[in-house]
Amino acid sequence: MQTGRPATSLASGLFVGVAIGWVAIASPRVGRAPVSDSPPEVIADSLIGLWIDSVGGMETYERFQSATYTVNTVLYDTLSGRVKRTRPRYVWIKKGPKGLEARVERWEPYGFVTQGFDGQAGWAALDGVLLPDTAKDWREVPYVAGDLSYWPGLPYKLRDEGVFLTYRGMRSRPGAEFRPDPKRGAVSPPRNGYHTVAVSFGEGVGDHQDNWHYYFEPGKGFPTEVTYLEEGFTTTHRLIWGETMRFGSIRYPFVERRDFITDSGKRTKALVISDVVINPDIPEPTFERPTSTRGGDR
Repeated sequence: MQTGRPATSLASGLFVGVAIGWVAIASPRVGRAPVSDSPPEVIADSLIGLWIDSVGGMETYERFQSATYTVNTVLYDTLSGRVKRTRPRYVWIKKGPKGLEARVERWEPYGFVTQGFDGQAGWAALDGVLLPDTAKDWREVPYVAGDLSYWPGLPYKLRDEGVFLTYRGMRSRPGAEFRPDPKRGAVSPPRNGYHTVAVSFGEGVGDHQDNWHYYFEPGKGFPTEVTYLEEGFTTTHRLIWGETMRFGSIRYPFVERRDFITDSGKRTKALVISDVVINPDIPEPTFERPTSTRGGDR
């Protein structure tokens, strides 16, 4: 499973925010509570602006062209807190001639799966042989490619056209604080709560109208928690953000891990990022579909 649906469509791409640019807004002192009576959109935009500034500014995003990384999905037992199983995926993403390109490789019980996206169309292969477009691994390519490209694009993608930001005030998080050790109690939250920014999307932006909230601890540039509610569902997903690491000569920011937690603060899953390489030379054939085919669905 991935972290959630991409907030904007693959047609928009990871790199749309580059063309839009970023203009710093004269903001209230959002690092403290309470915040001034500025319009909610202005305060929200200020918080996102501070986040962008804290990870190197928009110029860092403009210099980002490609990346390779490994994302390891770690599943936890909520009672003991112990790891139940892990699964690595190997990811290539690149700004290509048709838009965002992506390639993902992973092992499954039924074989070695490769999924690719050239910026417009996707494909999937099993053990190096192209699957039919009716196969499950093929059908899920837009979601997989968008998901594994969207998270490295934050916070910059929140500047995309059609993304609407609204400040919701100082709020507590939607459940208990994170408990890394289930045997210990939850950590006490900030007395005045967290700056909360709601994110929604305009008509035609993305394939789904999911609702997102970002929780910023006063005095910190990047969010402590991100939640999302998928369109058509009633369960809110909670993600706790780990440390933001900087990679490559452009010091591009990646969040090292994201922990999925329950309302009671117990961890169910983590996405752990490693082996990050920024702006490698990725040949175009990396994203091209295999020529050999096979029948049947997977």
